[in-house]
Parts: sequence; structure tokens; C-alpha cells
Amino acid sequence: MAQAICEVVEQGTSLVVEAGTGVGKTFAYLVPVLLSGRRALISTATQALQDQLSVRDIPAVAAALGVRVRATVLKGRASYVCLHRLHQARWNGAAGHLSDPAHHAALAQIQAWAEGSRVGDLAELPGLDERSPIRPWISSTRDNCLGSACPRVGDCHVNRARAEALSADLVVVNHHLFFADQLVRESGVAELLPRAEVVVFDEAHQLPDIGVEFLALAVGSGRLRDLARDLATQGPHWARGLRPWSHLALGLEQAIRQISQLTGRAKAPAARRAWQDGSPEGLPPASWRVCQAAVSAALLAVVEALAATAEAAQALARLHDRTRQLLQDWQRLCGDAAATEAGVRWMEFGADSGARASAGPAWRLLLAPPDCASLFRALLGEAQAAGHGWIFTSATLGHDAGLSWFTERMGLDAQPGLRTLQVESPFDHAQQAALYVPHDLPEPGGPAHTWAVAQAVARWASRLGGRTLVLTTTLRAAAQMAEQLARLVQEGGCAPLDVLAQGALSKRELLARFRAAGKGAARPAVLVACASFWEGVDLAGDVLQLLVIDKLPFPPPDDPLIAARARALGAAGRSVFNACYLPQAAMALKQGAGRLIRSERDTGVLIITDRRLLTRSYGNRLLQALPPMRRLVDETELELALDALVLTRASTTDRPGA
Repeated sequence: MAQAICEVVEQGTSLVVEAGTGVGKTFAYLVPVLLSGRRALISTATQALQDQLSVRDIPAVAAALGVRVRATVLKGRASYVCLHRLHQARWNGAAGHLSDPAHHAALAQIQAWAEGSRVGDLAELPGLDERSPIRPWISSTRDNCLGSACPRVGDCHVNRARAEALSADLVVVNHHLFFADQLVRESGVAELLPRAEVVVFDEAHQLPDIGVEFLALAVGSGRLRDLARDLATQGPHWARGLRPWSHLALGLEQAIRQISQLTGRAKAPAARRAWQDGSPEGLPPASWRVCQAAVSAALLAVVEALAATAEAAQALARLHDRTRQLLQDWQRLCGDAAATEAGVRWMEFGADSGARASAGPAWRLLLAPPDCASLFRALLGEAQAAGHGWIFTSATLGHDAGLSWFTERMGLDAQPGLRTLQVESPFDHAQQAALYVPHDLPEPGGPAHTWAVAQAVARWASRLGGRTLVLTTTLRAAAQMAEQLARLVQEGGCAPLDVLAQGALSKRELLARFRAAGKGAARPAVLVACASFWEGVDLAGDVLQLLVIDKLPFPPPDDPLIAARARALGAAGRSVFNACYLPQAAMALKQGAGRLIRSERDTGVLIITDRRLLTRSYGNRLLQALPPMRRLVDETELELALDALVLTRASTTDRPGA
């Protein structure tokens, strides 16, 4: 892999490389990049991976090679403390919104830290969770930043980080920042990109979905609530008494809540709801029109109030421009013309750190292109014309030699000079892992399957002593599975186990508790999760020895983006199932299975409780996506395998120096 990347760097071409777990892909691209001495940009999937690269990997490789490199991390605005907004939050307006006394104490502690921090990265504050309601008050966005008019512009951590990035040899960003900058050209990445002679996308399998999200026109409860928050503080600060600022902010909050309540009552459970006609799927058209008009009216009232006072301060002028843009975006999204635009329109739901629990679910309206292929075709064309090397790498990019699952979605399959490479994992999966597919469980899709799997998991985890991760395909299934397991534990239907359920704690806290249980510091545990736990979770050692996947991860056919891809493939005369649904399921299954074996010493069992792997014609194709593990044919062989894991663990623990 390193040799192939070296050739790409020297020749200024492009490479897509799938590197199985354990290859050491980070070192495989860092070694040739650092040895080349060329300016480089590395984009990762998450801020956690950014920090790992900058704190651990880059210094280690540079020291081993004996090379000196000026490396820095560049994150989005929201990752840095804004000294001006922090001061305002403490003294000029947050008191009425952050009512918990602990919030005021936290603001004082953050102030003391911020004045002495060189970087101002909020990740330096271990107690400040990303979901904290304090974060929006102490960081800036492109919308509310005052720019050169800010009284603390000379101390701005965002500007300082960008200046360091422009002078560095190697800059580490994340995919979200990369795409956001391609859209608005605001963070500095667009200025960095032409200078970078080498660009590396790590965890590249996430690029297609993140790209669509960031190329979308989007308005949601979070963006509107940010406006209401700033209106309630900036209005009285700069133009007290000239307009009823609190009343205007409350009107906007009420309009947001009205939509949240409507979506909370809707029957459709999907996280994304298609929107092709008068209202998003599952929402009554008449009620939706009332809610839609309420948001328009609230925004229009704010625009009029700010237009009359904008000359009082630069902050109000920027707030006026921002509100006008929001109103324009809202009207475009809700207008009839949006349904006929060349894109996909939908409504989606998620967490909103700035909202009180009573505010209802967070929501967003989006209008996006079906993929980000045109963007990357253009960027890669520019890079090749300049002789710059681009590398895309991940553990899961395709099931064929051309890695078509990734290259087709990214528009790279027809790119001249593109090379693809698959590097298998060095782990001996046949010795280290076993696969079991029960044939006697009900087919997925009903409560009988969930209950049967819960009973089986309780039995297996009891025999193993915890160390079990259950991956489900939906949050609803995870909640039901955790509930059933907790009931079995409570009723004495299995050994005492801690059932850790996604949503009960933050992801970091759940993983910390699971690791502690696996090291014997707490009661044996079973972790039940979905979504983000299918990837990016590293539980090396005997902390995790049993991985259960409840059913095959086919994408939901009613997902608007999946449906759009399916229509395009069907129109091109291709099999929608074979070209869309099956490859997507294979990649997700491969990602999930990759949680089990994370080092050459790991051992464990993967159980997929979906008998369609055995009974349907596509089962073999999905099995081929998995590492080559030995197969267990029945429950007796499974019990022997679990017992062997317990015995091996015990002998390792008893070994001197263990």
C-alpha cells in the first residue's frame, strides 16, 4: 500500500485503496507522504481521528523516519471557543436561557481556561460534551461571527488556527469541514487545497453520504433556534426597547416547537421522510401548511424588526442579513418549485444540543443533489492537471477489484489514470474468529424475532461472561432489544448482566463502561447499539469476544436518497437490487463485522441472527463480503467455541505477568 501511494505522490495521479483491518493504513500513507517532503492535506472522518493523527501518529512516524514536519489540525468554527461570545454569555444574556446553576459555574471555568489556552480547542475541556447546551453560547458559526468587527478579532482562535494551517507542511481536517468549505469557501480549506500537492481521504467510505449532506440546502430547528438565541441576546444588547426582542424570539421558538410536535405525533417512524408533494411523508398536509406559514411569519417579523434597527450596530446588520437568507432558504425549500428541482427533498430527524427536552424532536428540511459525483470529478480533474496526487482509503470500499461501490457513487469510475487496489487484512480470521448463523430463529421483521434473539443473546452472553456487542439496524430495534434483555436479567432468566443501551449515555461513556466490564472492573456487560457503533468502534483485546448482528443491514427502501439512486439505476437498465441494495448491505455488514477482530491477538465469535443468509440466493454474496472465518454449524459447536474463549481468557489471566 505504501509503495502504491509513493507512486501516486511521485506521478501526481490518484488511487482508491481498500485496506483491511490491521494493515496499518495510517502509517502506509504517512510514511510516503512525509518522506516526499511535499505539502499535504489529510481529511479524516471525525475530530477524534484528527486528534489521533496529530497527537500520536504523525509525531511517531516523523520521529521514526527522522524527518521534521510542521503539522497542524484545522477544525470547524464550532470546535473553538469564541472569546467574544463567551464574554457575552457570562455577562450579557445567557442567564435567562442557561438556568441551571451548574451552567454558570461551568461558564466561569471555561472563561479561566479560554484566557490561557493557546489553541482554544473545546476538545481540551473533557467535561464539555458535544451535546452540552453551553456549546452554542461559547462558539461561533459562519452566520453569527462578526468577522473584522469583533472586539476580540486579534485574539480569535479560529483565525489563528487558519493562519497556522496556511504555513504548515501537513494539515489535518475532517470530511465535514472539507465539504462545508467547498460549499461556502469560508473555513480556509479551499485556500489550502490548491497548495496541497498530496491529498489523502482516510475513512473515505463516508465521503458519499457526508458530501450529499453538505451540498444540501438545509433549514432546521437547530439553525432556526440559533437565530432565536442570538436575537434574544443581541437585540436587547444593541437596541434595547426599540423592538420586542424577547417576544420575537419566543414567536420563532413557538413556530419551531409547533413543527416538532407535529412530527412527534406522526406515525411514520423513518429517520428520513420523503417529500415530493405538499408535505413530508406522514404529515397531514393541512397541518403542515399551518406550521410552514408560522415559521415564515415569525422570520418575516424578525426581518422587519432588524431592518429598522440594523444601523444601530454591525451585529444587528449581520443578524438582518442572516435572517433574510434564512427566510429565502425556507421559502425555496417549502415552495412547489423545490419538488421539481434536479435533486432530492426530504425531512430528517436527530439530536439538537440547543433544545430543551420539552421542545420535541429536532428536524431539518433538505434539498440536495443525489450524490457528490460532479464535485469530485471537478476537483480530481483540477488536481491531475496540476500534477497533485489524491488518495482515498478505507477498510470498506467495494466487493470487486474496481471498488465500484465507492468509485461509481463518487463519479471516479471513469476518471482517467485512476488506480484501485485491495490490500487484505493480515489477521488470520480463520484461526481467530468463527461465524455462526442460527437456522431456527424466526425471520426478521416482527416482535417474535426480537424476542427470540434477546433470549439467545442472554444465553450466549451468560455463558461467555458478558463481552457482547449487539448491533441492530435501527434505533427502535436497539431499544426493544435492550428492553427485552433487561427484563430477562431482572426476572432471573440469565446470569447477572449490565445491559448498556445506546441513548442512555453518550457514546464515549457507553464504551468506557463496556471496556471496564470487559476488564473485570464491573459486572459483565452487553452493549446494544446501532448507527455510529457499526464503524469507528475499536474494542481490541478480550473486552469484546461476541458480536451479534440482529439482521442483514439492507438500506430502507423508503429512504429518499436510496430511492433516488434506485430510480437512477432502474432508468439506466440496471438491477436495482443487485446494483444498489445488495452492495450497500454488503458494505455495512463488512463494517459491522470489523468490530470483532482488531488485533492479531483478538479472538471471538460473530453471530448473524438472520437466516436469510442461508435461505436466499443472495446469501453467498453477502457471506463473501465477510472475512474468511471458520463456520459453526449448530448451537453445540457455538457453545464449545464460547467455552474455549472463556478457558483461553482464564489461562491468559493466570499467566505470570499478564
